[in-house]
Amino acid sequence: MRTEIPLTMKTFHIIDYIIFILTLLISSAIGIFYAWKDKKCQNTTDFLLGGRKMPLFPVALSLMASFLSSVSVLGVPTEIFYNGAIYWVGAFSAFLFIPFTVHFILPVLYNAGLSSAFEYLEMRFNKLVRIIGCLVFQLQMILYMAVVLYAPALALNQVMGIDMLVSILVIGLVCTFYTAIGGLKAVMWTDAFQMIIVFAGLMTLIIKATIEVGGIAKVFEKASAGGKLEIDNFDPSPMVRHTVWTLILGGFMTALTVYGGNQAMVQRYVSMKNLRGAQTALYLQLPASIVFTSLLVYTGLVLFAKYGDQSPVPCIIPKADQLIPYLVMDVLGNVYGVPGLFVACIFSASLSTVSSGVNALALVFMTDIFKPVYKKITLTEVNESKATVYSKVVALLYGLLTIGLAFLSQYFGTLILQISLSIFGMVGGPLLALFVMALFFPCINSLGATVGMICSLTFSFWLAIGTIASRPSPPTYSCPVDTNTTMTNNTTHWTSNYTTLSTTTALYNSSTDIENIQVAAAEKTGLQTFYSISYLWYSTLAVLVAVSVALLVSCFSEWRTTKYIGGTKKKPVDRRLLSPLYLWIASLANTYNSTDLEMHILNKTDSKQGSEEKINGTINANGSHTGNGEKAIIIERMQNGEKTVIVERSEHL
Repeated sequence: MRTEIPLTMKTFHIIDYIIFILTLLISSAIGIFYAWKDKKCQNTTDFLLGGRKMPLFPVALSLMASFLSSVSVLGVPTEIFYNGAIYWVGAFSAFLFIPFTVHFILPVLYNAGLSSAFEYLEMRFNKLVRIIGCLVFQLQMILYMAVVLYAPALALNQVMGIDMLVSILVIGLVCTFYTAIGGLKAVMWTDAFQMIIVFAGLMTLIIKATIEVGGIAKVFEKASAGGKLEIDNFDPSPMVRHTVWTLILGGFMTALTVYGGNQAMVQRYVSMKNLRGAQTALYLQLPASIVFTSLLVYTGLVLFAKYGDQSPVPCIIPKADQLIPYLVMDVLGNVYGVPGLFVACIFSASLSTVSSGVNALALVFMTDIFKPVYKKITLTEVNESKATVYSKVVALLYGLLTIGLAFLSQYFGTLILQISLSIFGMVGGPLLALFVMALFFPCINSLGATVGMICSLTFSFWLAIGTIASRPSPPTYSCPVDTNTTMTNNTTHWTSNYTTLSTTTALYNSSTDIENIQVAAAEKTGLQTFYSISYLWYSTLAVLVAVSVALLVSCFSEWRTTKYIGGTKKKPVDRRLLSPLYLWIASLANTYNSTDLEMHILNKTDSKQGSEEKINGTINANGSHTGNGEKAIIIERMQNGEKTVIVERSEHL
């Protein structure tokens, strides 16, 4: 028999407001501090890249903050509440995507000495590919940041009584303020502070809720009885939403859209002093992602143990994505200050995501659009002091644009949220495909990359929109009448269409609704079957489509003409622009043979600033060089019809 849940909502105490406001003030103060500290020596490199001298601690925590957004804090526990703990298996895809990024993607992007990831696309292909990548990234981030602003505001408004207008304005204006005046240094140090708040809020909720339920053993007992601990689904079908294969392999490719092809992440990598530091910061994400995913999954199990047989949705709270705020007020509402801490946790997660996005968008606009256009019009480089001011103005405008779009979201209900989150998934895959083609397929030329990207985008949009349009409507639920209780909408009875997704699913869960209901097994044919493919395969399909089309177009265009930029025997791609994985495979295939050559050593660390010296040495088959006590990277170029090998010294043996 269903037991009743108290429906009277608890509200914030003055202490909660003090803690919440204090969190926002500290975040703003960090921005003011770095704006004042660097006011005399700040240029665009300092403002947008932290002077390329950021220490390990803030970079590592900032990378974690990008992983742990408010979308994750609100969405993952809800996913577990309805669909079980199998989502936890996806955390172990980190053992694939992090080493892959560290060793096969990061070295190329870092050593290229670039500011924007899309500069690399121009180096590898041409300016058109760079602009396409830049525009697609901006669309992706603006829509996603609007969701990150709107979704927590919606949840907190309907559960805790915090006005949605206030929520959106507070998050949007605070992060825009400290990002616009303090740059990347402010973003990273506030991310570090906010991650501490997020961790403290999560741990407080978990400990108190576990005690109320009856302890850890009771949590797992109820979860097991409810079938929420079944994590051994090895079904190979890609149509099953979550299986071990889908979460590990599909999750691997989906995660690469964030860690391998997203400017917000690349910007953090290149802000560090050296490649080894960037690789260390990224490797620290491996245990961190598993720990935080485990905490969020356990929070979902606690949620089920608390409300599994008496869900407050839809009779007390209308949406599933409000479960965590409801749990906070139910469990911690009488402990003054703690609800304020958790609201600060959710807001901090939003602040870190939006500020990172605003800073990345400002850098991309300045580097990929403004500076090239300015140079083309004036035939001169933009003054650094003016460029820094323009960067701050651009960051401010992007922040205001995000706030405006977040406000606009409320007038479209959940539809725009579902579409926006789906866009994040379907745009990330084609964007990743550009980098995959550039790094691993030297035979793909600029025309092939352009056509492949367009075809991949078209395919991904068609798949995601078709999936949304073909989704069956959930049934109608009726809530019992109880004249002694007060609903949050001040009625005593309603009939509600149960919408389960959540506007705030996890980042890797962004393209598919959380389905609480079991849709009757019906015969599906043709496109209906295809539309039921798991959202975690979207990125993989997008990359496959892009690469397949690009290979065909490149082969045909190279046969017809040689004007497109790509890898051929006559015009080989600069080896610095290719992934170490490709170069290793090429060496196994004897693509690069050992040859004795006279070489020029360009010694960047030489006191003569770029002086050259001749030595004789041997190029090994793996592309390394040993001679005169040097270990160096070999770069092959064609100059005046003769092969010249330029060697950049990296370290003494």
